[in-house]
Amino acid sequence: MSIIQTIRDKAAVFVFGIIGLSMIAFVVQDAFVGGGSHFFSAPSSTIGTVNGVKVTREEYDERTRAMEAQYQSQGYRVDESMRHEIQNQIWNSLVSKELLTSEAGKLGIEFTSKEFTDLLFSDDAPPEFKQQFTDPQTGVYNIEAARNAFKTLQKSKDALQLRQVQEQLIDPIVLNQIQRKLMTLYTNGSYVPKWLIEKQNAISGQISNISYVMLPYSMIADSTVQVSDAEILAYIEKHKKEFKQERSRSIAYVLFDASPNNQDSTALWNKMEELKQPFAEAPDAGIFVTRQSTKTPFFDGYMGKSRIQVPAKDSILKLSPGEIYGPYYDGRSIAMARMIGSKVLPDSVRARHILIATTDPQTGQPTVADSTAKRRVDSIRQAIAGGASFELMVAQYSDDIGSKQGFGELGYFANGQMVKEFNDFCFEGKTGDKGVVKTQFGYHYIEIEDQKDFEQAYKIAYLSKPIEASVETDRAASAAATQFASQSRTAKDFDETINKEHLNKRLADNIKEMDYQIIGVGTSRSFIKWIYNNKPGTVSDPISVGEQYVVALITGEKDEGLQSAAEARILVESQLRDKKKAAELAKKFGTYSDIETAAANAGQQVQQSDSIRFSDNFKPGFGNELIVIGAALNKDYESKASAPLEGNTGVYVVKVRSIGALPNDAANVEEQQKALSMQMSQSMGYSVMQSLREAATVKDSRLKAGY
Repeated sequence: MSIIQTIRDKAAVFVFGIIGLSMIAFVVQDAFVGGGSHFFSAPSSTIGTVNGVKVTREEYDERTRAMEAQYQSQGYRVDESMRHEIQNQIWNSLVSKELLTSEAGKLGIEFTSKEFTDLLFSDDAPPEFKQQFTDPQTGVYNIEAARNAFKTLQKSKDALQLRQVQEQLIDPIVLNQIQRKLMTLYTNGSYVPKWLIEKQNAISGQISNISYVMLPYSMIADSTVQVSDAEILAYIEKHKKEFKQERSRSIAYVLFDASPNNQDSTALWNKMEELKQPFAEAPDAGIFVTRQSTKTPFFDGYMGKSRIQVPAKDSILKLSPGEIYGPYYDGRSIAMARMIGSKVLPDSVRARHILIATTDPQTGQPTVADSTAKRRVDSIRQAIAGGASFELMVAQYSDDIGSKQGFGELGYFANGQMVKEFNDFCFEGKTGDKGVVKTQFGYHYIEIEDQKDFEQAYKIAYLSKPIEASVETDRAASAAATQFASQSRTAKDFDETINKEHLNKRLADNIKEMDYQIIGVGTSRSFIKWIYNNKPGTVSDPISVGEQYVVALITGEKDEGLQSAAEARILVESQLRDKKKAAELAKKFGTYSDIETAAANAGQQVQQSDSIRFSDNFKPGFGNELIVIGAALNKDYESKASAPLEGNTGVYVVKVRSIGALPNDAANVEEQQKALSMQMSQSMGYSVMQSLREAATVKDSRLKAGY
């Protein structure tokens, strides 16, 4: 992430690359020759296995923390829900990594240190490495400069940097190159024969007219056809892949609402009324709302009218400086607004800058004395004023790596995106202004290149507080939940108390051990842990989840493996029932030599359907019956009627009246062959990984490890 991007995100620190300072230890010392060994190897407790290979807590935790930090640096709030989503992503990536490297090892695929070095010192070097040694004036990757840097720094002993480089740069590059080799092996082995394309074109060009007779399954009542558990189990055995299930549990639960009520809302409203006069009289509105812990942080700047999105916007913008609007409801908050002032400002600005940084991005410690940085930026200002090239000054002196590649250009940015000092200079100045501005990052020499979309802008202080449940409200909900739980220590008592108190019993099933939320309840990893750390039949004490208390009964569990007959019945029963009906209905057609006789035996009329093509998904009369469409293109049925055919909605007898072919002069077999081959190649990566995953033995022990 570039410094200027961090400024835009208002982060407190910026992120620098560490590649140039520490990669030498890898390349020169040949650190991973012999199958991907690492600089560091500190095995820790196991959180799972992939085909018997351990997944360590250490790697899992480190990668999770790194991804959380990445999201936070981009402005995301990492809450409990996102944290567990990240953990699952990391788990899946570690599983995929092991499957990939294991498969590559079996096939003798590796990425050697020589290949790694050849890659870095070539035009195909990874961009994240390449940019460290790219000439900002020419945009050309300076391979010799990269080599020289490595030679100079080959004695680096910084263990932390080495480890970071190994995990954040080397490992991903090596894994990516191994994956590319593996996928190339598979994709180059795929082939679409020309005859197959020609056959598909011939079939797609066929058109048929048919006669048919249909007996619907609805002729036989469902209640007259029984499907046994043994029949369902036999079906499951033949279709195991479709009926695999993960370990899961189910619960019944009752919720007790602890969300804010009308009394809580009224109490906050009255409190805001009490604050209205002090808010209006405060000499500094920004300091006042900050001290009052406003939910809406004070923005010490002007916001364009079009970008202000608040309730009662029109009323607020009519205020004179110092006037207050409110209290008013803003979603689940109550707010007041105080107008500070207004002026005409551009909606967006285009600028360029040169940064002389004064702090270390990693530690926040000073790197250059403030006076030294100020002298440098003043010298740059004087040089440019004297005719020096702005681009040359950027290339020689700017510490912002991100914007340096574009000669300091930042493009257009909206009001409020930059830190205050930077933002104020750009939006309150005018096009063509140049000047030095100090921010938390150092000294910036800025040039305003363009301003557009001028409109009235306003500085407004908002005092906003969330409507929260009072202690009394929470205690009432907790007491009700506690009373229910104390009366419901068994499954029988649980149901009896629900009926007696006229409570709402809710159900949730298919809860996996590494889930972090239950639909209808909310996000709570601790609740999921409770479900798995107790036996079926156990009733919980009240558990706080969001703005409610839940009391749950563990009603059952499913083991990993195949579904039981009872579990699969809802999916299988109708299919097996229709199959039995089909056998009975087929008998109604009796013995026939032509379709008219079949229709007469069944007491049905012969129907017609014309212009049937292989690509048809639906035809009036019989709908989505692929078996009928297939029969319509079967030349054997031109001379005789088909045997009874089992469809989705009934049993059919089909007679083909004619089969023809439509001209397809536009068909280009070679282009179709290329397109299908490309499609196969594009889907190959997913297909390979999916196949490896299905064939693997993966044991997820994170629950036992405390996650």
